[in-house]
Amino acid sequence: MYQEDGRLRYIEGVDNGDAPAHDGTFEVKQDILVSKFKKFVREFSYNTHNGQTAITSLKYRAQFMENCEEENYRLEVSLNDFSTDSEDGTILHHNLVNRPTEFVKLCEGALQDLYREFFHKDDQDMPQKVPLMQLAFKTDANLDGTLGSTKPKMIRELTSDQVEKLVVIQGIVASVKTPRDKVRKVVLKCSNCENVEEVTVETGFTAAHIPSSCKGNAFRAGQMEKCPPNSFVAVGDLCEYAVDQSIRLQELPEHVPVGEMPRSIELCAQMYDVDRCTPGTRLTCIGVFCATEKAAGDKLTRGRNQGTNTVKYSYIQVLGLQLEQGNQSQGALKISPDEEEYFDKISKDPNIREMIFQSIAPAICASEKDSISQVKRAIASQLFGGSRKHLPSGNRLRGDINVLLLGDPGTAKSQFLKFAHQVAPIAVYTSGKGSSAAGLTAAVVKDGSGFTLEGGAMVLADNGLVCIDEFDKMDEKDRVAIHEAMEQQTISIAKAGMTVMLNTRCSVLAAANPRFGSYDDLSNTADQMDFQTTILSRFDMMFLVKDVRDPERDYRLAKHLVSLHSGAQTEEHKVPLSTQQLRKYIAYCRTKCSPRITSEGAEVLKNHYVTIRKAMKSEKATIPITVRQLEAIVRIAESLAKMELKQDADVSHVEEALRLFTVSTLDSANRDRNGVGIDVLSEEDKKEKCQQNATVLAHTFAFLPSCDLKRALSTQYN
Repeated sequence: MYQEDGRLRYIEGVDNGDAPAHDGTFEVKQDILVSKFKKFVREFSYNTHNGQTAITSLKYRAQFMENCEEENYRLEVSLNDFSTDSEDGTILHHNLVNRPTEFVKLCEGALQDLYREFFHKDDQDMPQKVPLMQLAFKTDANLDGTLGSTKPKMIRELTSDQVEKLVVIQGIVASVKTPRDKVRKVVLKCSNCENVEEVTVETGFTAAHIPSSCKGNAFRAGQMEKCPPNSFVAVGDLCEYAVDQSIRLQELPEHVPVGEMPRSIELCAQMYDVDRCTPGTRLTCIGVFCATEKAAGDKLTRGRNQGTNTVKYSYIQVLGLQLEQGNQSQGALKISPDEEEYFDKISKDPNIREMIFQSIAPAICASEKDSISQVKRAIASQLFGGSRKHLPSGNRLRGDINVLLLGDPGTAKSQFLKFAHQVAPIAVYTSGKGSSAAGLTAAVVKDGSGFTLEGGAMVLADNGLVCIDEFDKMDEKDRVAIHEAMEQQTISIAKAGMTVMLNTRCSVLAAANPRFGSYDDLSNTADQMDFQTTILSRFDMMFLVKDVRDPERDYRLAKHLVSLHSGAQTEEHKVPLSTQQLRKYIAYCRTKCSPRITSEGAEVLKNHYVTIRKAMKSEKATIPITVRQLEAIVRIAESLAKMELKQDADVSHVEEALRLFTVSTLDSANRDRNGVGIDVLSEEDKKEKCQQNATVLAHTFAFLPSCDLKRALSTQYN
């Protein structure tokens, strides 16, 4: 540094003339690396066009100065800007990937020098103490994309050869610990000679090494008494602190192989990356794969055994967190431009809805005598979902559809859940008997440093689907815990001084058996549903899946199963869309389309809702028909429009939604009354219902005495 005309100048590095800056392996000296990074921050520019004029902007210089003026001492650099087209960019990229710990430490010191240069060169009265700087990185790679030569990895792909290397991983946040203040620079003072020493503490789960003896008297004149051992005392007022936080990142549910436990890894976030995520957040992490002692912090090995433990504790030192927001509904799927063009083409097919219905669980045989075909339509509507609305008042209306399958054993309820779990872009499968309220929602776990919040199945399946099998085997208190999660789509926890709210924006597909194991036609429907009306009203569609005993249906089902077991490929096994195509099409429609119901469709819906409420005015109804059911019909209509990539749900969609609601929820709620008084069925359903009623009357009259004929007629029509 030298002075000229009262201004400061900085000499950076050594002028080597025309000598090469590196030896061919891109390993350079520290001062040259710092000089190149400063040059990158000062001079990196990009061009923008304002009409006919080209404007050149200094990207990182402007960002750094703006952040410092706002007391946000942080610089976020895109890894793609370390271009390999130039020699300087190649050197910076190579050292960042292969020596990230040393590179980041040097560059953060360079940012402090730039802070002095930009803000202290004209004002000599400013304090010379420079705050701690943070260098962060970001990438434009999505969940399946690539980042130059660095490809995003899964947690189970982190091996020993990645230690002390820059890595990019994706996952879902399982738990977040309370932030804590860590010392970055310890100021020690000898209690005997008042000698002062400074010890720098590295970032991450590392501890400071305190000198055991003071050497202050050894450099003083004369014979002075030697300082006793362990005479240093930390001066808390002079130490520098920085906040950090421990985050446990778990593998994405769709990345976990079948039959294996999901793996997780600890993240160490610091300074401005603290308190940016909650359990259930999907994120991309850029960091350094570090290895230290088995335990972290105060549990490090002390004394002679310090550093001798060869089994290391692995974690990620965070250099940048990117929270996935816009494309969360498509999970980790990568949709190519060719596939997008194909999806836009098939969405204009007038038979696209029938193609989707035929592609839902093709291995399950449907018949006209049962409700399997209607269940497939309902699951298709649930996978696409309705549109989520945010009201001006701040309230939120859910767009996810909840479906309950209640019926006899052996009616393929669990197979429907397994298929939905495979085809949904984001899905979590669980069993009711093996799941508790904390496992489904969230749990507060006590550890050594306090309490930690861990998300459950519904939190991890945010913007996705939760499949709950054996729903009737759950304890009553566990079912009550998901009331808020199903309707308000949040989880509120107030325990151990912790008051938090987590998002559970997911659909619920549940399967259950009647109270007595199988459905009994002679018993009342209310007696066979072992559920409270509070949980039943939160399901948009409920199906009574019965094991119909019909010779023709049984023969077709047996023929279908035998062909499946023998491996014979028949025409009925071929589907328009494969499982992977359907999964990508669902993700594409959920991302690109958000339909709204038209005024004509709303008018039709209002008239039918009034009719339904009038017909179901009995207080003894098994399933209450409330305004939640009106919202359910709206969501079903929007999901049908989303299948066709349409922005408007018209009258045809509303009529199909009313038909689905009638054959599911209304049929279940009105089973004991044979649907009298509700005129929302199609002509075919009306004929089938009349034939069923005529058959029941014929059998009744055949076995009743003539004196009871009048009583039977009055019972049938009242």
